[in-house]
Amino acid sequence: MEAGTVAASSSGTLSAVGHSLASVGQTSAAFALSHPIIMATAGGALLGIGAYRIIGGKFNKRKLAKQEAALPSEAAAA
Repeated sequence: MEAGTVAASSSGTLSAVGHSLASVGQTSAAFALSHPIIMATAGGALLGIGAYRIIGGKFNKRKLAKQEAALPSEAAAA
């Protein structure tokens, strides 16, 4: 009878552990699904901001070069 008592108590303990692992499994499954989406969105935003700043800087340099070429030089005025 002692073996049956040990088996019953251990299965009860295993059942409790199983339920807690199931809740951890659900939480980790939700995290595993949302994590790549969040990371991809954050990475895409960083890439987009970086590209916007780099391209914007190049266009500003071209715009400034055209404006400087259009202005009369100080040497010609003197």
